[in-house]
Amino acid sequence: MREKVLGLISGGIDSPVAVCLAARDFKVLPLHFCLYPMSSKESSIKAIDVLRELKSKINFEKAIIFPWAGILEEIRTKVKKDYSCVVCRKSMLITASKIGKLEGAEGIITGESLGQKASQTLENLSATSYNIHMPVLRPLIGMNKDEIIKISKNLGIWKPDHAGCCLVTPQNPKTRAKRKQVDKELEKIEIEGLIEENRSFILETEKLDEDFESYLFELATEFE
Repeated sequence: MREKVLGLISGGIDSPVAVCLAARDFKVLPLHFCLYPMSSKESSIKAIDVLRELKSKINFEKAIIFPWAGILEEIRTKVKKDYSCVVCRKSMLITASKIGKLEGAEGIITGESLGQKASQTLENLSATSYNIHMPVLRPLIGMNKDEIIKISKNLGIWKPDHAGCCLVTPQNPKTRAKRKQVDKELEKIEIEGLIEENRSFILETEKLDEDFESYLFELATEFE
């Protein structure tokens, strides 16, 4: 029996490739952190479309959609701006590890590759991974964007348009974050309590044929 891992799906190019590669050896449970209404509705719908595409490729049992706007707002208002992306990423890994434990997963798959984003420098990857109580597996870690796009096309999942970026990304995000400072900033938002507060808005879906417009409307009503 294959081990189960949680696959973080952003709706971009990289994470679907990472999940497809991981699915060769693991049973993957996709997890999407929905930023709406702190991202555009179009981006959120494109992310769901990515999940539908993955369903046809790797046939996962279900996907989990976690509402992230409330937590992102806490990060935006309480964390130093240059540390917000790193704190956000670490918060996602903490949340994923908790969900993974409940789901019987043994690891977390991400689409991170070294140096492609400000949050993906060696120092930042070290800071975000520190003290995460589940292995973080990065199948694309040494690949550049051209290599990832080529694999995406070979897998038949390439799309020229994809989900856009977070609307609260700072102009000058920290690229060499210190581990202790990240954890100090993380303490400001009390992530454990925020995870519990947002559990009632988690969506678990098997067929991905639900009315996601209604779900997004519910999130907008709560978090806008």
